[in-house]
Amino acid sequence: MKYLIVLLIFIGATATAQRINFYPDSVRIELPKQKSVVVFEMKEYKKDTLFIKNFPGYLKEILAYVKKSSPIMEGPHRIEVRLVPVGEKQILSMGGEHTYAPIGEKTIITIQKVNQLKTQATIKDKQIIELLPPGWELSILSDNNKVTMYSESFISMAAVDTLDFAGICARLLKEFNLKSIGKSSIQSRMVYQNNKIEQAKFVRKYPGDQIALGVSGGVGVFRDRIYPQLSATVSLKFNDRFSRPYIRTSATIDFLFFTERTTEGFQMNTNQFVSLSIEKNFNRKTKGAQWSGIGVGLLTNKSGDYFTGKTMKFFINHDFEKGVSIVPEFYLTDDFKKFTFGTTIRYRF
Repeated sequence: MKYLIVLLIFIGATATAQRINFYPDSVRIELPKQKSVVVFEMKEYKKDTLFIKNFPGYLKEILAYVKKSSPIMEGPHRIEVRLVPVGEKQILSMGGEHTYAPIGEKTIITIQKVNQLKTQATIKDKQIIELLPPGWELSILSDNNKVTMYSESFISMAAVDTLDFAGICARLLKEFNLKSIGKSSIQSRMVYQNNKIEQAKFVRKYPGDQIALGVSGGVGVFRDRIYPQLSATVSLKFNDRFSRPYIRTSATIDFLFFTERTTEGFQMNTNQFVSLSIEKNFNRKTKGAQWSGIGVGLLTNKSGDYFTGKTMKFFINHDFEKGVSIVPEFYLTDDFKKFTFGTTIRYRF
């Protein structure tokens, strides 16, 4: 049993540290003839299936702006393209040498010459599987897509804008049933040469859900009594496709400690509730979850005369990122005939 508890704690800690991936769908296209590599990362490919197909035409438009704003094309450069959403203020300088913002468009293009040349080697199983010498780099960032591109030269990069990526999109649609993909993400790698796919690998990845064990302590109020409380919780956390916690279902045992003065000193009366709850994470921007939800509990062990007859409670739970929870509680006592209000403040250890 103790090994199971250690495992649950480890899994819960892993879930808390999990990184949010805002672009879970990934498509890598290697172009040997053009000496280029393009990596597409997308929020949801099934809602933006034309993005890859239209990329060569969009690349041609971007490179035309680059040549217009920076006529000197000698040596490796880095191009950054930012598609600014409507309503966001434009920043016309991103620290590069040249900045070009077309009038009437929410696009910022930065061209910067690479002064410190670098060679990137990728090693797997003690073998070099990819070697990228100093070259031209392009990054495109928008709300829904992120593109990273490497080319040996500007001429190599410009050669990509003449290609037809329709066959790549058709292959992706064939390999992945987008109607039933659910919250899974797609990952693929293709070698595209002579207008055909020569090598390909396709993976469908399901975001991991977690089981976690938690312990919390707190102070509660029931009628005119203030009491300490200790709780143990086992939770199932279901992530969305961005690896963010989305829904949590929990089973909790609450121990309510009521103290009474007697002729011999003090007597401790422990009452126990077993509860089930369901909650939703309302924080969609960071990995810190903010859970809010409802639950129901049943009195399973009674001591003293605080709860009479069969008793159950309904509660609303709201967690803050600092580990503090505020829990309004609504009790039905006397065989579920009388209504009493209570509340608890908890702190997760």
